[in-house]
Amino acid sequence: MSLYTRLAGATVLVAAAFPASADTWRLSSMMTPDSFEGQAYQKFADLVEEYTDGDIDVRIYPNEQIGSMDSVVEQLSQNVIQLAPSGISFMSRWEEGITYAAAPFLFDDYDHWSNFVNGELFQSWLETVEEEANIAILGNIPDMPRGTFRTLLSETPIETADDIEGLKIRQYQNDLIIDAWTHLGAEVRVLPWGEVYDGVNRGIVSAVTSPAEAIMSMRFYEVAPNIIRTDEYPQAVSWMMNVNAWNALTPEQQDAMSRAHAEAAAYGRELLDEAAATLKADLEAEEGVNVNFDFDNGPLVAKMQEFYSAREAAGELPEGLVAAVDAARTE
Repeated sequence: MSLYTRLAGATVLVAAAFPASADTWRLSSMMTPDSFEGQAYQKFADLVEEYTDGDIDVRIYPNEQIGSMDSVVEQLSQNVIQLAPSGISFMSRWEEGITYAAAPFLFDDYDHWSNFVNGELFQSWLETVEEEANIAILGNIPDMPRGTFRTLLSETPIETADDIEGLKIRQYQNDLIIDAWTHLGAEVRVLPWGEVYDGVNRGIVSAVTSPAEAIMSMRFYEVAPNIIRTDEYPQAVSWMMNVNAWNALTPEQQDAMSRAHAEAAAYGRELLDEAAATLKADLEAEEGVNVNFDFDNGPLVAKMQEFYSAREAAGELPEGLVAAVDAARTE
């Protein structure tokens, strides 16, 4: 049975479980309700109800309740659900270039990454997805960072880049991410986000990459207590939405949704800043947890430069990518 067939079957089941309603927008999240993302989604739902005088009800399904992101984006495309805020790379099934928004160790900082995402090349990729999958983005992608930086958590200490060699690391199903971490020496295993904690406990994986502020809410430090800052790539919450559902709204409702998104994203940034201010101290207060936010990622950056150079020489990078990345650096 093909992946598409399995996803289509899952979509039918979910569609049966959630009767359609023109006034209901279903929001699927992979995060917990108490995470800063979860709280921002609830803020959005509350504001939409307020700004539409109760005409639109946003129902939130956290913790991958209605499926992993691979299933969710298919349901989103078919308008079974209407919102799926997450990493933008999940749209890469319709446009491969989009996966490079999560390219490990390619971008200098958040501003560099934001310029790239808002640039002409990346926006053209988003237009392709809208045409082929009926999925667009609510608001501006960089408005809501997913974390202040990326981290790597492991059962065993990681003192240098060499310690990644042979590490059983969890990743999501993304060929670029898998190839990149394999190039860095890790043994990559694919697991849904919600199964990571148990996966470490059972020895399926021994390490996981994560946005910094997701560590506490997911309690990853309990099973992988050695934590380093990697700055693997900047990341934001992309509010992916179904285009048909959006077009069915009145102009006033669209304005209400846009306002709610802008305010919820700002609220999420506030929560993120609050969590970031105490994160290191909060983690170090947990028994047995070792934190190194000064880890030298230089060797990882250098090794990934070799990776991208080899892909460029082989003609395996999306056309215009290198120029777009360079242009974003100077804007």
